[in-house]
Amino acid sequence: MKKFFMSLLWVLLFAALGAMYYYQTTFDDRLIKTVNRSKRIEDKYQGYTDNLHDFDVRLIGHRKHINQNSQRFFALEKDLNEFKDQHSSDIFYINTRIDSLAGIVDANQASLRSRIDDVDKKVSNLRRTVTQNNIRATQQLQNLTRDIKKLQNQFIELDSTVVKKKVKK
Repeated sequence: MKKFFMSLLWVLLFAALGAMYYYQTTFDDRLIKTVNRSKRIEDKYQGYTDNLHDFDVRLIGHRKHINQNSQRFFALEKDLNEFKDQHSSDIFYINTRIDSLAGIVDANQASLRSRIDDVDKKVSNLRRTVTQNNIRATQQLQNLTRDIKKLQNQFIELDSTVVKKKVKK
């Protein structure tokens, strides 16, 4: 049993040494990768710094143009504010004209509605009168027809009596 523990201890010792070797080599690789990444970052930073310096030099050289453009922007803003004021005035004028026109349209619409109602009443009264006249005329026509028939009957009777008297003589 002692040999078993000794061989187990040797196996564990070699396993520990192998693990330590593996971790050391991977640690070295990670350290090398970290150093390479830091060099790339440093190169990028240096390029950025160089570009920033070049930009500062160009910016200093173009300051005159920047100031001129700034003055143009101020003048443009002033013109824009004047245009907005004029536009607001025009819109107010248009709105008052529209309101005035709307009042006129409303008044005309009310007047037209009143006239339409009057015409509707007159047409309705005219229809009623025409209908009543039509009924009256129909009744009078029927009365005349009845009277004509009575007269025809009387004429026939009169004619027959006259014919009878002539025949008797």
